[in-house]
Amino acid sequence: MKLRLHGTRDEVTEATRRLVEVFEVVAVGPPYPDRGASVLVRVYLEVRLDSTTPTPPRSAASPAGQSRVGRRRRELP
Repeated sequence: MKLRLHGTRDEVTEATRRLVEVFEVVAVGPPYPDRGASVLVRVYLEVRLDSTTPTPPRSAASPAGQSRVGRRRRELP
């Protein structure tokens, strides 16, 4: 799976550190600065789901492919 992180260098560094705890990180690219006077960067990661962590069963109320309209997003730690 490929992920793109976008934020300040500190935010991207912290997000990468946290993602390493959840995923098997295969590769982390260098920070690419945004164009212009932006202080933001982009970092691309390649990850695999940790095969040792069991996947929770899907609820019958939300089968795969069904829209999740109305669900609140959970803030990241």
